[in-house]
Amino acid sequence: MILLHGFGADRMAWALQQAALAQFASTVAVDLPAHGGSDNHVGDGSIAFLSEVVAGLLRSNDAAPAHLVGHSLGGAIAIDLAHRFPDRVASLFLVAPAGLGRGIDHAFLTDFMSMQSLDEAQRVLERLVARPRLINLQMAARVLDRLNQPGAREGLRKIAAALADAAGVLAPAIASISRSSLPRIVVWGEEDRINPIDEDRVTSFAKNLTLLAATGHMPQVENAAKVEMLLRSFYRELGLS
Repeated sequence: MILLHGFGADRMAWALQQAALAQFASTVAVDLPAHGGSDNHVGDGSIAFLSEVVAGLLRSNDAAPAHLVGHSLGGAIAIDLAHRFPDRVASLFLVAPAGLGRGIDHAFLTDFMSMQSLDEAQRVLERLVARPRLINLQMAARVLDRLNQPGAREGLRKIAAALADAAGVLAPAIASISRSSLPRIVVWGEEDRINPIDEDRVTSFAKNLTLLAATGHMPQVENAAKVEMLLRSFYRELGLS
């Protein structure tokens, strides 16, 4: 099971669910390039480049195809991987995936990459959630520290530019998966202001859609117990849990 985080986050984005998932599957939480503990080499910053990085992990796994769990940017990468490497992907669990919404908020991306102070970082990060109190100074400091590493902002700018046209870039993949039998589920926060849901696009892609009330762009953090329940239920139907 490969866990893919969103823009500006890291592998800890799935920390609240990973322990539960590890009870019935081997799990790998990935730090994408320019995030977490990874280096800042992002190539052209495209979804295809980031997918190739994760594909290397899939190729190194000679066991069964992987179940992909992806949030936002990570969801876009999961969609691309499932399209280009269908023999390596067993299912998709997508949370507010880029490419299926109405577009990532450009102002948020710009403000994120220009954050300088802790107070500024906290204000920007609060836009990710429906309940701002979930964002504390410790979280803001962690994100700001990563941003201040040499080359991090430049790498993220390339990725942000690619995210601007996620829907167009992923259109062939979305259309192909829509016609496939690949097991998939989409979860979205009703109050997502970063990547608002496009319900027509999502329901044409996956019949299994769950909307979470009083939840913004980070359902796995804001509504962790519900997301864990959905994960368990989804994988139980696939014979894993």
